[in-house]
Amino acid sequence: MPEFTLPEFTRSLRALAVPSAPGSDHDRVFKPLIQARTAAHKVHAVEAQVAAFDAARLEREWREAIAAFAAARHARSAPDRRALEAELDALAAPLWSALQALQQSAAATRTVAAAERKAAWERWVVAVQRVFDTADDWWRAALPVLGDSRGRSGALWRRVLRRPG
Repeated sequence: MPEFTLPEFTRSLRALAVPSAPGSDHDRVFKPLIQARTAAHKVHAVEAQVAAFDAARLEREWREAIAAFAAARHARSAPDRRALEAELDALAAPLWSALQALQQSAAATRTVAAAERKAAWERWVVAVQRVFDTADDWWRAALPVLGDSRGRSGALWRRVLRRPG
């Protein structure tokens, strides 16, 4: 039986180890991944590893985080709240794509013939790493947006001044 030992997914991440936002924003972004990684490392069965990185759950938790970020920053202004959510969602487009690819890879890994399982699992591991990488990239891109006190008008000024975010 082939060995299905998960690699260390966080080694290449730049933002994970740096709590760089006020409050628990950083933790809220990375907690779903860390919990999934912890759960997956505790098991050896491929099915359990794949289940730990449930793409639908990860997406739901990140979308809830985006909504919470917007609500915390713009509790009294629905237009500003919606604008911040939209901006963070747009920045997360690569992450949503990576989650979709992870979901497809997980389905393929679950249904592949035993002889092809190792290769399918290796492709799934690559998809998991991509989710880690894109979550890290999204967080770094979201930080200037979350830290901008100008609210909705900040997006315009970031574009005009060609600043990241």
